[in-house]
Amino acid sequence: MYQLTKSVQFDAAHQLRGYSGKCANIHGHTYKMEVAVAGEKVSEIGLLYDFVDLKQLMQGVINQLDHHFINEIPPYDEINPTAENMAYQIYQTLKQHLVSQNPRLKLAYVEIWETPTCSARYSEE
Repeated sequence: MYQLTKSVQFDAAHQLRGYSGKCANIHGHTYKMEVAVAGEKVSEIGLLYDFVDLKQLMQGVINQLDHHFINEIPPYDEINPTAENMAYQIYQTLKQHLVSQNPRLKLAYVEIWETPTCSARYSEE
């Protein structure tokens, strides 16, 4: 199984509802979003998926979140914008788009880093 990974960064603010601690206050992060795509076969020129296409796929999510207050963006206006929830929601969004673009590919995981040492990953495995 082949797998390729792309990472991008974006800046955004959030606050955690119902949380007892500093993160209940509005604060910001330089998030890192890492996305992995997997598949059984590469193309005749040796590509599983073009990194340019993966970047474009990810850019749709980034455009919604970058330099915004995440708590005001659906579905985070109703659910907490935790790294776990963001990884899950972004996974679901990207999976739909990826499969419609190329049904032979699988979204392996989405990982959201809030800091260089703290991340949450979602995959269906």
